[in-house]
Amino acid sequence: MSRYVKDLSTAVSRDEAWAVITAYLQGEGFEYRDERGEQVWRKGVGALTVPQFIKAEPADGLVHIEAWTAGYAFLPGVYVGEMDPTSGVWGAAPKAMLKPRIAELERRLLAAATAPAPAPTAAPPSGGAG
Repeated sequence: MSRYVKDLSTAVSRDEAWAVITAYLQGEGFEYRDERGEQVWRKGVGALTVPQFIKAEPADGLVHIEAWTAGYAFLPGVYVGEMDPTSGVWGAAPKAMLKPRIAELERRLLAAATAPAPAPTAAPPSGGAG
């Protein structure tokens, strides 16, 4: 079993990181679910597409990221093994679909830390000139 694993340092809070993770992965068609005892983001069921998994656990200043594809998918929901999407040539097509998603998620988490805070809005003018 092989997974991509990274502890990404960020300057955002746990809640801000979770908002970035959720918005991006839901937008990519991932579903947050329990998978063999782990809370993960999953895309694909194994019939036509090999399942892709991303586990992202935010804490203040850090996001632990794990990513993998199913090793062999026999039937929908029936698969064995795990493959690191960033290494090896076996299963190149499914890995190629997941690798840029990992990079984009990391980019968005880092960008959230450097995004400027919204400018304060001026108080509305009090009535009458005078």
